[in-house]
Amino acid sequence: VCLFLEGAMVFIFCNTNRLGLAIFIMVIFASFVQAAEGSSYGIVPYVNPPVTGSIAGIVGSGANVGAVCFGLGFHQLETRHAFYFMGSCIV
Repeated sequence: VCLFLEGAMVFIFCNTNRLGLAIFIMVIFASFVQAAEGSSYGIVPYVNPPVTGSIAGIVGSGANVGAVCFGLGFHQLETRHAFYFMGSCIV
């Protein structure tokens, strides 16, 4: 649910034309990002308790891989298309 609403906020943010509304949507987006991250990291200790550190490293490295991929996407694509791509991947 958190990821779906996070992706929806990206689509809404991309289509917003007013600065105040864009900032408000970004705050709502950030709230859903934090909720989704918390739910991901919250299950790490229960996956395999003896190797919790390794699992946390794998989960954490996924964020870096995503940042590089979306960074390249924003570099190669037009801004609106990059936001659509990012929102589609999140949803």
